[in-house]
Amino acid sequence: MNGLRFSVAPLIAAAIAGMAIRFSLPDTPWLFALGGAVIVGLSVLAGLLVVGLRRAREHDAQRTRELNALAHVELALASCTDSAEALARALDVILEFSHAAAAQLWHISEHDARLVPAMHRGLFPESFNALPVIPERVTFHSALDDAPALASKGFVERVQIPLAAYNHPVGVLEIAARYHGELARITYEWFETVGRALAAALADARELTRVRAQLADEKRLWQAGLDVTATENYEELLRTIVDRARELIGAEASALCLWDEQKRWWVVQGTSGATDAFEVSVAHFERGDGQFLECPVIRFKYRQAHLDFPLQRNGQIVGCLCVANRTPREYLDSERALLTGIADQAALAVERTRAFETLGSRAATAERERLAREIHDTLAQILGFVNVKTATAREFLAQGKLEQAETQLDQLSLLSQELYQDTRELILGLRTEVGPERGLVPALSSYVERFSQFCNLPTTFDADGVEVNFSPAVEVQLIRVVQEALSNVRKHAHAQHAWVRMTRRAEIVQIEIGDDGQGFDPANPGRGLGPRFGLQSMRERVESIHGTLKLRSVPGQGTTVTVEIPLIYRGERT
Repeated sequence: MNGLRFSVAPLIAAAIAGMAIRFSLPDTPWLFALGGAVIVGLSVLAGLLVVGLRRAREHDAQRTRELNALAHVELALASCTDSAEALARALDVILEFSHAAAAQLWHISEHDARLVPAMHRGLFPESFNALPVIPERVTFHSALDDAPALASKGFVERVQIPLAAYNHPVGVLEIAARYHGELARITYEWFETVGRALAAALADARELTRVRAQLADEKRLWQAGLDVTATENYEELLRTIVDRARELIGAEASALCLWDEQKRWWVVQGTSGATDAFEVSVAHFERGDGQFLECPVIRFKYRQAHLDFPLQRNGQIVGCLCVANRTPREYLDSERALLTGIADQAALAVERTRAFETLGSRAATAERERLAREIHDTLAQILGFVNVKTATAREFLAQGKLEQAETQLDQLSLLSQELYQDTRELILGLRTEVGPERGLVPALSSYVERFSQFCNLPTTFDADGVEVNFSPAVEVQLIRVVQEALSNVRKHAHAQHAWVRMTRRAEIVQIEIGDDGQGFDPANPGRGLGPRFGLQSMRERVESIHGTLKLRSVPGQGTTVTVEIPLIYRGERT
């Protein structure tokens, strides 16, 4: 009512003013006509003013509603960390404000730059089946002749809003109404502003998705790298590489070939996937100068989509990693990056494992050489004496010197017993194993216990609570040193008791092997009294693992051998 009074007031005022003017003039015909014209003119002017004021108020009211709706759209986009839920809330606000029945959001795919459906809110999502063309500006369609699927569902008008962020198109928003005029009453500026807000949200969501995918890929690559680099066994390493490569990008088959520089051919080292994906007859194949061209290992039907990446170290190709699928597809840049990453890690792991195997082979060779020397210094010499004593006894028997022959046979019996003891001791030592499942302390404890039983020499072991492990190569050398030291005790010390004691001082591990036997003078051990050959062998072993060996012996007071190994030596296994 207040609005009505305000609208009629100018008309009443104009009429009163016109009547006042008319009645204030003399009663002259032309003046009377003039007064009437003034009244009519003022009435028309007042009417125009009323219409203008009403339209201004309606425009202001619509502007206020649009601003409020825009604020709610922006609030919806900012109120949720889940981008999909935020977009859904924003579209619901748009539909509520516009009274439209449906909204379809399309976005441009990063992979092939095509428009793909992103989200639908409202009625009949299946009716938005026509792929739109991104318009240059907001486009209003008052008829839907070009969209029969929408028209068949009762939609009568549609607005298409281009979405662009950072000067790049990201999609399009379609809003459809079932009653004429619902969309026409909204300003183009409002649609444009909403389009910019949605475009920014789409771009941010896409960037967030890309970052999350990148982080997920990096995590998968990191985990695959851990699996590869943590594998020390060469055969297991090769299987791990092809398995992880196939899993990382969802391939159906993968193969790893390594380049043999000496024979100048590729050698198939590992495959992963269905057995019918590979040419089982291919074990190696030539390929020019080592440049990989096309994988002959994976059968053609599995190479409808195929990627191969070289394994390089120091600028040289050392292998090639291939993945393949039966279904044609384009591999994404992120998948290529994943395969490149696993190929780089595989090249490093292959080189490292080969180096370890080379070192292990050298260590095994050195161990065989040491063992050969020890056999020569003990068993071979005893067997030589047995041969001499046998020949001497035979000569005495031929000459009829029975007493001398019996003496030789007694010595031969003693030598046989010593040979038997040495052989048992050697076998006992070779059976003592270390590894990831059995550390140094349990291995030494077991050996000392068996040595005490087999040699009938009470021997104790005390680790003093030490819990430290070294690499298997280091532990083998330490065990061999303990074995050699105890062997010397059995052969030379005439001891009643022996011991092995293991302690740790700061960053030094100390192993002490001692006895309560007759001892000797280290400066002048004398023939048969000092373990000269054994000491040399022990010293070589200890020095090979960056340790030191000390010998303390006093005639009549026993002998002590002390071995010290620094933990800073990187052979330690934590």
